[in-house]
Amino acid sequence: MLFIRLLKQALFPGVPTGPGTARRRLLLLVLIPLFLLVQLGHWLGFLLDEIIFPGYRKIRIREPLFVVGLPRSGTTFLHRVLARDQERFTTARLWELLLAPSITQRKILLGLGALDRILGRPAGRLLEWSEGWGFRWMEGIHEVSLTDPEEDYFLLLPVFACFLLVVPFPYHPAIWELARFDELPGKKRKAIMDFYRRGLQRHLYVNGPEKQILSKNPAFTPFLRSLLETFPEARVLCCVRDPEEVVPSVLSSLRPGAQFFGYEMAEPKIRDEFVEMLAFFSEHALTTLASQPTDRYAFVPLPALKANVRSFVLQEVYGRFGWEAGEAFRASLEEDREKGASYRSRHRYALEEFGLDAREIRDRFTALNRAFGFRKEAVG
Repeated sequence: MLFIRLLKQALFPGVPTGPGTARRRLLLLVLIPLFLLVQLGHWLGFLLDEIIFPGYRKIRIREPLFVVGLPRSGTTFLHRVLARDQERFTTARLWELLLAPSITQRKILLGLGALDRILGRPAGRLLEWSEGWGFRWMEGIHEVSLTDPEEDYFLLLPVFACFLLVVPFPYHPAIWELARFDELPGKKRKAIMDFYRRGLQRHLYVNGPEKQILSKNPAFTPFLRSLLETFPEARVLCCVRDPEEVVPSVLSSLRPGAQFFGYEMAEPKIRDEFVEMLAFFSEHALTTLASQPTDRYAFVPLPALKANVRSFVLQEVYGRFGWEAGEAFRASLEEDREKGASYRSRHRYALEEFGLDAREIRDRFTALNRAFGFRKEAVG
């Protein structure tokens, strides 16, 4: 059982020890049982779904749109832009993913939310204050709110197949296998993809069976072949960016989590694993999507998206996929166009912080650089 393996690896990491080792073990001994308890609650919800809401399995997932690509390459911005088209799309919010992946849990929390609004939102205000305090460490890296659209790979936490687990378990090979998901044995891939498909069906059951799923997960880039096999009607947007910016941005964004669990992202073993992972992401996306019809996917270079998000979305996304944009969504795109053109991240990072050389990164990402003409100079 993977849970037992994770617990064993937490206590006996099999890597050189350091000043953070004791703290890391103590944290994991506290957090792992809590994590397991939450997942058991989710599984109880899944069981009740099969008894109370069995009809969710009959829902057809029609033309889902998957936003994948290199992390830190505009996936969150694009996801939130597209999520404004509520006539067409439905996308998971963070509270649904972490607190209520089952239909039963969502129905209960939605009911409690309605009651809270009748009472003047005392619980809602407390929750807003709590998340402002709890997510403060993410400021400048990734905007986080329980009500915001978020990456639905959290749906895979109950089966321990969410790559986010790499943060508390950076040395565990079973987690790193997810970074090359399409290379796993077919039976294992199918079991995970079937669980994910049921998670999307549950979401549609609550939020509108007639709508299209909008999913954003850079960590699903190595899942591309499996996604296309599981969802034959899928459309894919693959975000890309100059790798000399992507690599340090990814390492820097993970640094607070790494330090919390007692290790450093600059540690060569971990740093190099992430660089190889990102290189694989770019190569896998290029080769997998090249075999697909051109009206099923589009690459999204960050500079083009920032230059004119409205034009890009209407022409390269909706135009390519044969979709019609409603007037309300078109109006929202004008606001996003201005935000995208003027946006400047507060997140600061450099390759040198992690002992990396720009030439080495350019050489490792040759195929991506050739495909999109990325240069060593910043693209914004």
